[in-house]
Formats: sequence, structure tokens, C-alpha cells
Amino acid sequence: MSEFSRPWAGGRQTGRRLFAALALGLVVAACDSSTTDPIDENGEHQDAARVEVHTRGAASALLAVWTDGEGWADGDGNAINELPNPLDVEGEGLLPLRARGTNASLTVRFFNADGSEVDMGTVSRDDVTRERQCTEYSARYYPTVDETDVISWPNMRHPDSEDGPFQFARRGNGDLVGIFHCDHIHFYPDEQGTVDVEFTLWHIDHADMVTDPLTVRVEEGVEPARFELETRGVARALLGSWNAWDGWTDEDGNSITAIETPRDVEGEGLQPLTAGGSNASLTVRYFAEGGEEVAFQTVSRQEEDPRERVCSDLSGRYTVAGDETDVIAWPNQAHPDGAFGDDQFAPRSDGTLVGIFHCDHIHIYPESEGEVDLILQAWDGTEAAAESGPITFVVHENN
Repeated sequence: MSEFSRPWAGGRQTGRRLFAALALGLVVAACDSSTTDPIDENGEHQDAARVEVHTRGAASALLAVWTDGEGWADGDGNAINELPNPLDVEGEGLLPLRARGTNASLTVRFFNADGSEVDMGTVSRDDVTRERQCTEYSARYYPTVDETDVISWPNMRHPDSEDGPFQFARRGNGDLVGIFHCDHIHFYPDEQGTVDVEFTLWHIDHADMVTDPLTVRVEEGVEPARFELETRGVARALLGSWNAWDGWTDEDGNSITAIETPRDVEGEGLQPLTAGGSNASLTVRYFAEGGEEVAFQTVSRQEEDPRERVCSDLSGRYTVAGDETDVIAWPNQAHPDGAFGDDQFAPRSDGTLVGIFHCDHIHIYPESEGEVDLILQAWDGTEAAAESGPITFVVHENN
């Protein structure tokens, strides 16, 4: 059986059926063992008769209750087969999951037939991988299908841990996220659609009981925030765009890692940067979540040198990944002869000070042959309100 398979054989079973199987001495498969601890030598198992699913945000809402033999109900006792809106947002209440959006963080509580609650929680947590070691019992969920794109799946170990717990999953954009956190779980919505999940009471390396399926719905997501980078010459070419899900892409939507020809030269088209040569003048555009463009503008500008600018509340900038480079004019700094506007300047190797941030556009002055990774920014006064991922700019030897 694959390590990513569901952790029991023979299809879905209710807590009662699974308990009966255990009583007959059948072994529950341990396909994704999350600990090296030994199985309970006394053979004791919890047969939870009730499961509650709560939000962990400001609302602290009871979303759903499962009772063995009765199935799922909402907090008011009405029968349900679909999880109510699980995203708990302060000031907004309960919201639906949306594709590529925020995850739902939910506490799952298990109760025995006598009303006692199963003890579970975090014993320790790794500060680097954020892996957790749980008590003997913990909460998990598993889709009723082996593959789904609706939520982040399958569960896996952290790549930096050879024998750690299976607590993570990959999002559609490649991010590794924690989904099983001992006394609570996370649903990360990736694609619009539905998927049925079963909640499990996890006991060391196997499931003691499993609920009936409950449908998790993910609605259509909003357009993610993005940056666009365009030339300002006659070509007016879109060099690349970036969002957190697709990374950097060209105008045709193809994935890119570098921009080789950012100079827009009349009569010659797009040309590369060359060491000590002309700068690239590029428009930076930023679109907030939902697709609305945030205007970058020059509010005022000094007529005389150093021609400093005052920008709108948000303006376009870039920074260097790693903070240091001699490939382009860097670092950015205030002009020594004025404090009229924002920090907009950088020194060239010949000692001249050149403007690099101009509110709605930027300048990249090539200094020496090589490559540099730049990160676009939506700058808000004294800090970056939003950033792109890095994109490589190539500076060629000046022949």
C-alpha cells in the first residue's frame, strides 16, 4: 500500500464497525506511520461515539457534530452532509473556502460513549520544520478518494525529516503546509469543487475510529494579487507578470525565471543590458486581490536637481534578493542634496548618483557582467506592502 493511501482496508467504516473489526483481532493498516512509539501493548482503543468540529477563530463556532449511528448534524442539530462555511475571519464571521484562498483551521474533538473527551494535544514542535509530536491520540482527516485537487493532498512527511510525522501537504503553488496539528486540522483550498472527507481518531500509527463522510466545498477563488513589468519605450512590451500561484510568466503565460532583454530601444526592439551601458526603464504595475489595479503615481517633483519625487501612497520599487550586488547600481539611498521625496537613488561605479525609483516606474542601471535577482515591491511609505518572487536580470559583457 502506498504511504499516501488511506490508512484502513476495506473501504469506509463507522466507529462501531471498525471497533468490531478490532475486537475480532483484525489489524488496521498503518500506511503512514507518524511515530516510532510502540503500539499500545494493552490493545486498548478509543471508540469515540461523538465528534465535534469547531472553528478556531474569533467566532469559535461549532460547525458540525457526528454521532455514531446517526451521522452528521450542524450546531443546531439539523442533519447535514456538507461542512458549513469553515473559514473563521475576525470581523467577517464564517466564510466559505475559496480556491487558492485562506485555509480553514478547525479543532476536532472526540468523545467516548460515556461523554469523556479523548485527550490529545501537542507534546513538542520542531522550530524549523514545524513538525509536531502529538499525544497518543490526535485528529486527522482523509479524503474518500485517493487523489483530489480540491484541497491540498496527499499527506506527506516534511522533506527535511526522514522519519517525522505525516503532517504536511503541497498546495497547488508548491508551498508545503501543515494539515494535521494534533488537536486541530487545516483545510487548504486549491481548486473549485467538492471532496468528501472522513475524520479519524489517530492512535499512534493507525485509526481507532472513522466518521461517516462529510463534504467539503471549495468555491471559485478571487484573482490573486499580481505584479506586471512592462517596458516604457516604443515596444511597450510586457516582460513578465507574477502572482503567488503561478510565479513569473511571460505574456503568453509560459513560466520564466529570467528577463534577458529589458531595454526598449526605438528601431531596434528589445535589447539586453550590457555592463556600463544604458539603463532599462520599466513600468511597475500592481493589481490587488480581485484584479483591481492599484495606481502608482507621481504626486509632485522638484524641477531642479536632484529632481526628487513625492509618490502616491503606494509606489513601485524593487529590491535585491540577498541585499548585495555589484551587477547593477545598488544600494538605494536618499540623495545627499535633498530630502524632498522618497529614497530613489543608487551610486554607479563611476561615482554618479542615479534615480532608480520613480513612483510608477523603475530604472535598472547595469554595472558589471553577471546576474542579479530582483524582487518587485508595492512600497507603502517606509516598507513593502507587497512583494513578488525573485526574477533574474542578466547583464552581458560590453563588447
